[in-house]
Amino acid sequence: MKKIDLHTHSTRSDGLLTPTQLLERAAGRGLRALALTDHDTVAGVEEAMRAGQRLGVRVVPGVEISVDFEPGTFHMLGLGIDLSNPALKERLEFLQQARRDRNPLIVKKLREASVPITLEEVEAEAKGGQVGRPHFAAVLLRKKVVATWEEAFDKWLGKGAPGYMDKVRVSAADAIGMIHQAGGVAVLAHPVQLRLQDDALAGFLDDMASKKLDGIEVYHSDHGPREEAFYLELARRHGLKISGGSDYHGFANKPVEVGVPEVDESVLENLLKP
Repeated sequence: MKKIDLHTHSTRSDGLLTPTQLLERAAGRGLRALALTDHDTVAGVEEAMRAGQRLGVRVVPGVEISVDFEPGTFHMLGLGIDLSNPALKERLEFLQQARRDRNPLIVKKLREASVPITLEEVEAEAKGGQVGRPHFAAVLLRKKVVATWEEAFDKWLGKGAPGYMDKVRVSAADAIGMIHQAGGVAVLAHPVQLRLQDDALAGFLDDMASKKLDGIEVYHSDHGPREEAFYLELARRHGLKISGGSDYHGFANKPVEVGVPEVDESVLENLLKP
């Protein structure tokens, strides 16, 4: 099997490795191709492509976009995108600015709840990348405000918690349109995280297919054999292409490795085929 990974994150969003370090890890594990799919940003892709060229790993330009979904959000992967596309760049900058605007408000809410935290500490944790809730959680852990990652989200950062602040999202149609305008393929990420019953997920995919969704992430670190088999059947039923990746971030609390689950290079060729 010629292994690939079409869902990974770097320090440019909420991963722990730089794009270069991520490619070095992928090369060390024998991967033939990797997609960098940071949240709402493509800032690390060019660095990843340079590293990939040096290391002999094909880099697929990608992004993971947060999309409106009742009662919260779901994620859409854009794979094989043109980084220079003006419409994509403009929309991603809007989403990144919304994230930047949210961070001081989270700090304010936490401080009002007597949590000793500053924006400077959180930005330092992000190491120059895009700040997200995992960076807040890391500061809370380091300062011993919480004992575990789960406690950080359950008690302080998750929905309904004192430090929770909702973020700006785009509609599914807008996300798919952004990706298509940039010449990419729109893929529903980790469908298991939607927490929908089988019939409800099938209905949801009917709606997404009508909005020109291209594919579904069948293989993912959160999917077991039962989910994989069901999502393969849904892909066949709805005429969707299949994708797969680890969703690697490097988090110590979530033992996910680059290239696991194993996905064959043929998946990428079929996915990007016109």
